[in-house]
Amino acid sequence: MDTPQEQLGTLWLAGEDDRPFPSAQHSAVAEDPSHDAVMLRLLADDPAVRRRAFAQAISRRWLERGEATIVRAVAVDRKADALDRLAFGRHMAAVKSVDLTFIGHRDDLLYFVGRAVLPDRYGGEPGIASDRIMQEAAARGLHVHGIGTARLDRKDEDLAVSAEQARRAAEIVAWLPHLAGVADISQLGAWVLLDSIDADGSHVGMFSPAALQLWEHGNDVQLETVETFLDTCGRVRDACEQLHIHRTTLYYRLDNLPDAVRAALNDGMSRSALHICLKLLRYWRATGRA
Repeated sequence: MDTPQEQLGTLWLAGEDDRPFPSAQHSAVAEDPSHDAVMLRLLADDPAVRRRAFAQAISRRWLERGEATIVRAVAVDRKADALDRLAFGRHMAAVKSVDLTFIGHRDDLLYFVGRAVLPDRYGGEPGIASDRIMQEAAARGLHVHGIGTARLDRKDEDLAVSAEQARRAAEIVAWLPHLAGVADISQLGAWVLLDSIDADGSHVGMFSPAALQLWEHGNDVQLETVETFLDTCGRVRDACEQLHIHRTTLYYRLDNLPDAVRAALNDGMSRSALHICLKLLRYWRATGRA
C-alpha cells in the first residue's frame, strides 16, 4: 500500500554478540511519559517500575496520596473474551461522567483508579461509578460478578496494596448476594477474616460444636432463627421484625433448639464462636469449600 501506516511496535532481533539489558540498566531506558502509559505502569510486576510510575502520577497531580485516591477491581465473567474485557476497561476510562482511569487487566479483573469521595469514607464509595460500570457492562453483554474498592494509604509508595485489597473485596462480594456485588474493603472486615481461615469444614466442630450440630442436624428454620438472633445482637424485637414472627414464636423456637446450641447462646465466648462459625460455614458453602 502507498498510504503510510501507523507504527504498531518494534521487533529487536538480537545478533550473536548482543545480550539483553542487565537489570541494572533497565532504569536507564526511557519510559513513555504520557498519561495513559504512566497509569498502565502503576500495576507493573517490577516494584521499581511501579514506584516510578506512582511518583510521576503524583508529581503531575494525576493521583493524590492518601484516601483521596481509590482503586477499583472489577471481576468480569471469565467466559467473556479477553479482548472484550480489555475494550470495556478502555471504554469506561473514556466515560466522562465518572472519574475512572483504566490501569490494567489481570486474572479476569479490570483495575481502575480515581478520586474517592471522602465524606462517605466510612460507608463505602457512593456508588455512582460502580452503578455506571454495571450499566455499561450490561449494555455490552458483560456480566460483572463483583466490584471491590480500596483507598490508598498515605504511606504507600505505589498502588500494589490497594489493588490487592480491591481484588480481595471484589472476589468476596461475588459470593455474598446481600452485598449487591459492590463493597469497599473497609466494610468487609469480618468476611476478610473468614476468607483468610485456611481450615475446612472438618475443623468447625473444634471451633464450635454447637455450630456444627446446628449445621448438620438442624433445619432451615432453626438456622435462620439462630443466625438472625445473633445478627441482631439478641434484640428480640429486631429479630422478630426480620423473621416476620411474633416474639412468642421466637421464644418457642429458641427454647426448642438442641441443648448444645442453647448452652452456646448463654455463654459469651461460645455465642461468638457459634456466630462466626455459622457465617464461616455459609461462606464456605457459597465458595464451594464446604
